[in-house]
Amino acid sequence: MQNIPASFVKATLPALIVLVSACGGGGGGGGGGSANNGDDNAAAPSTYTFESQITAGESSVNYGGQTARHILIEDLVIALQGLSEQPGGTASTIETDLTFYVSGDADNVNYSYSLDGETLVPGPTFGDISTGKNLSDKIAGGNGVGGGETGKLIGGEFFGWSELSSPSLPIDLVELFIERIAAEAVDGIDPSVITSGGASANIGSVTVDAFGRDYRQLVQKFLLGAVTFSQGTNDYLQTDFSDDTNHDQDGDAPYSFAEHKWDEAFGYFGAARDYNDYSDAEIAGTDFYKDSNNDGDIDLRSEVNFGNATNCAKRDAGSTTNTDFSKTTFDAFLAGRFLISQAAANGSLSATELAELNGHIEVAAKTWEKCIAATVVHYINDVVGDMGNFNNGEFADVNNFLDLAKHWAEMKGFALGLQFSPNSPFRDGSVTGIDLDDLKDLLDTMGVAPVLADGSQAGTAPSGTAQEAIDAYIADLLAVRATLQTAYGFDSQDVENW
Repeated sequence: MQNIPASFVKATLPALIVLVSACGGGGGGGGGGSANNGDDNAAAPSTYTFESQITAGESSVNYGGQTARHILIEDLVIALQGLSEQPGGTASTIETDLTFYVSGDADNVNYSYSLDGETLVPGPTFGDISTGKNLSDKIAGGNGVGGGETGKLIGGEFFGWSELSSPSLPIDLVELFIERIAAEAVDGIDPSVITSGGASANIGSVTVDAFGRDYRQLVQKFLLGAVTFSQGTNDYLQTDFSDDTNHDQDGDAPYSFAEHKWDEAFGYFGAARDYNDYSDAEIAGTDFYKDSNNDGDIDLRSEVNFGNATNCAKRDAGSTTNTDFSKTTFDAFLAGRFLISQAAANGSLSATELAELNGHIEVAAKTWEKCIAATVVHYINDVVGDMGNFNNGEFADVNNFLDLAKHWAEMKGFALGLQFSPNSPFRDGSVTGIDLDDLKDLLDTMGVAPVLADGSQAGTAPSGTAQEAIDAYIADLLAVRATLQTAYGFDSQDVENW
């Protein structure tokens, strides 16, 4: 969001949504405040705060399971950051330890995630946040043994990593990454690279291989696509909101089935409930959380920004043309949730309200995806910059290699996630000349490893000179960037400077 006064946001957003709902025909209950059972003048809240239309005085917002999965991803990253060389160790033991965060029973395990000494709630266990949660049961395509989201792989096809056999599933790629990390940790070898002047320097990172792949980054960024983005856009936002029974109470909960499904999509986006009250710089930096209710604790479910919600703010903060992906996405989630809250009071959505809701779904899904695509552009620029620091077939220093590995892995990890939404411009025909083959081509162009300073890629030597291979890969990445610019309608100034 732009750095505009919170008072302006609070004043304008409710007014805009009231205007939309007033045109919707059918009226309905309000989002915040007391259940009003049909007050056409009800205003949506400026934060993601909605009182129950079923049980007065209770909140109808619940997405604890999504928060738990964000923390599982965060804790997997913490485990990877803490991993060290274990010569003579057993790879299977490390695989088991890391796979715990993907498919283990975490209910009674304390999470490691922390925020500068703050008291985090709920806690201290994953089960305190939400019970029975893992990542493997929510990854697109299922857990690999017939369970989980087997029907949520669009077209039954996963693509983008040529080292996998075909057909393959996203879980197969996660397992491959973990297997390689474990193998790196126990092989007793710290790979080295040749730096300026012919000096040899050890990599010194167990999660980075000699081919320039940072698996810590690949795992995290891929999971944000294959779990959180996939579930948000291809599962919960695809709920049949036209079905009146979905606006009935969800069991004995203080919310409707539809309200809960919308909340789950929002939870996977990862925004704090007062997201519009943050500046982009705060979310992009170290102030991505705050004790909004001044109770002395940081509530993981409402007061922290996670995942792609932070990427949106980072790209807005770095935009030359002042993009506002963060506010656009959040406002769409707010407006849609407000309509669904009205339906919980009235029992249904009118045809006009349903059309409005579908519009909010499209805006939320497409703008969320723009944040991911813009982040891919950002890392393309970083990779091109890293390669520009090569010196006559050598790395400038070991950090040049490590930067390349990190930036390439983030580029590729985020790019793989672009295949998981049915609202993608690569899938829905919304952009002339852009289709799914373009996405497959750009992922193939990126390859399964970067081109290194000696011109090699994934262990294959260049067919010509090192510089020819480097120049060709840079040209290919810039072509990928151009495809993304066309597909997502990015301004050239942003594309060049993100």
